[in-house]
Amino acid sequence: MIALASVSCGSDSPSPDNGGETPTGPTANNINVSVDSAFVSRTAVVGSTLPAQVRVTQNGVPAPGIGITWSLTKSGGTVNPATSSTDANGVATTTWTLNDTVRTAVLTAAVVGASSGTLTVTSTPGPASAIKKVSPDSIGVVAGSSTNVTVRVTDKGGNAIAGSTVTWTATGGALTVTSTTTGSSGNGQVVFSTEAAPKSYTVTATVGGIGVVSFKVVGL
Repeated sequence: MIALASVSCGSDSPSPDNGGETPTGPTANNINVSVDSAFVSRTAVVGSTLPAQVRVTQNGVPAPGIGITWSLTKSGGTVNPATSSTDANGVATTTWTLNDTVRTAVLTAAVVGASSGTLTVTSTPGPASAIKKVSPDSIGVVAGSSTNVTVRVTDKGGNAIAGSTVTWTATGGALTVTSTTTGSSGNGQVVFSTEAAPKSYTVTATVGGIGVVSFKVVGL
């Protein structure tokens, strides 16, 4: 495994077997915390529980019994335990649970006063679970004119879902299309045109297996 994030000891001689870790500079007590490539940068679904791991060496050899403090930035969820010790191979682990918001979260593993390494996870939305109104419930327009009607598809945490198919129907008037696909914002939109005479309509958006929402459109 190749470490992409590490801080090294001050020795000028090569380590006997450092697992592919790349030294970058001296640290207190010649202690080095490094992160293997499998853990340095990952992608996972929001709410996921992931293993987190670092390696600690001292004078270039695995260092057992070294305390690691794990700390999160950017609202990155929770870790348990928040402190752990290295095993006979110099490896310390914890469990990282992501929160429900799409973001890039950073976990720092530190030997206090000596060295640290960082692990990064970019979270992605969970499955689509809700369709919500973006346009108001009731829309008034001049008879014979058009208006945009918009919905948003999200996961259970409110994160936008791209690529969902929205099917549109109306009780009169005209829709530019009867099916749209949500974009990166999670929004799906259609243009609805009223008839020349004043009249009220219902425009309905459906996402299969998720839900249905309806809007009242009034041609004045």
